[in-house]
Amino acid sequence: MNVYYLYGRTKEDLKKKEQTIYVRLFYGRNKVNYRASTKLTIKKEGWNFKKGEEAGVVNLMSGTRSVEDSQYFQQVKDKLDYYRSYLKNEFRQLKLKAEFNVMDKQEWNEWAKEHFEIALGVKKAKSEKAPLFMEKFEQYEKFYQRNWTKNTKDNYNTIRNKLKEFESNTRQYRTDEIDLVFYNQFQEWCYGVKGHAPSTFGGYISKIIAVINHFRSSEPNFKFHVNIDHKNFNAPDEVKEKEILEEDELELLWNYKGSVKLENVRDIAKLLYFVCLRWNEFNYEFKVKDKELEIYKTKDGYFWKIYEQKVKHRKGIPIHTKLLEMYEQNTMPYYIDIGNFNTYIKELLNEVGITKHITSHCFRKSFCVNHYMNGMTEEDIMEYSGHKSVKALRSYINIDKVNRKNLIPTK
Repeated sequence: MNVYYLYGRTKEDLKKKEQTIYVRLFYGRNKVNYRASTKLTIKKEGWNFKKGEEAGVVNLMSGTRSVEDSQYFQQVKDKLDYYRSYLKNEFRQLKLKAEFNVMDKQEWNEWAKEHFEIALGVKKAKSEKAPLFMEKFEQYEKFYQRNWTKNTKDNYNTIRNKLKEFESNTRQYRTDEIDLVFYNQFQEWCYGVKGHAPSTFGGYISKIIAVINHFRSSEPNFKFHVNIDHKNFNAPDEVKEKEILEEDELELLWNYKGSVKLENVRDIAKLLYFVCLRWNEFNYEFKVKDKELEIYKTKDGYFWKIYEQKVKHRKGIPIHTKLLEMYEQNTMPYYIDIGNFNTYIKELLNEVGITKHITSHCFRKSFCVNHYMNGMTEEDIMEYSGHKSVKALRSYINIDKVNRKNLIPTK
């Protein structure tokens, strides 16, 4: 549906120095064609007289005008943007309903009149109660999922199921009840009942905020709680600052012997650490069973050609002797997905007595921090990590919080 704004109603009105702004809602030749006054007036120099939906208030950054006029034009522009956003969003909701295709012209225009009056504040919406949060979460998924990758869809599907499980143990929440009380109860459930790491809980919270903010911007009358903007309604601090494993802790992992499952997790961790891999790079190299790894020898030693997904090209990474042994003995790990890895790594850490919250990405960061602290040059670390500048590497390591030791470089 198009929402047009008009300077007056007739051609004669275009000559006048000040006019009422009219709105026209149009959809299909024989469907919606509704016009009405916005009750707003504007001076001729405040209107841009462009065609279609570009018609409206002039560019406020151009021209010379009084402060009072500029402020008034801005107020008019904000109201017109609000009306258009509300009407278009309500129309999108209508398209999801069965009656959309059977409404006749009179019904269309009654719908247009009702919703325009709601936008103006002349009439109240039928329901004063905020919608259920899970309904808006699923609506958000439907709106965006056509552009999502499979991993993103799976991620939202997992979070949706977790939220439903949480509600089944508590109660259903409406959008204006997503506040700090909800946050604390959900956090307690995630940590205490489900045993989730802060990083997992932080991922849930970031998605909840994304859903609320989407509807805040797209639905003018959307009901939400102000706590959503509170500094405490966010991912926990320990999530933002990822934990790392120090060298003595890594040795505990490397020396683990036990179940086949956890030994495989140990060997994947070696890959992530010694080759400084991102998980999607491991995924690319190992997901296809029996895929040949591109390992080659030069005068400087052995290198592994990795497909670096972040920049879409291959790079050669020096191979550590521990990995070379695994490759030559044909004992490279078998593939598991990231969800299983992050679950099993907790089991492995418990087995060797480490209590830190560690995920797949922590091994890559641990490599960079540990080797930096041991004196390896930033340029040498970048050969492994793939960072394109020293500035990017220093930001990644968070160099201000790393106490560098005066040791002889390892390379």
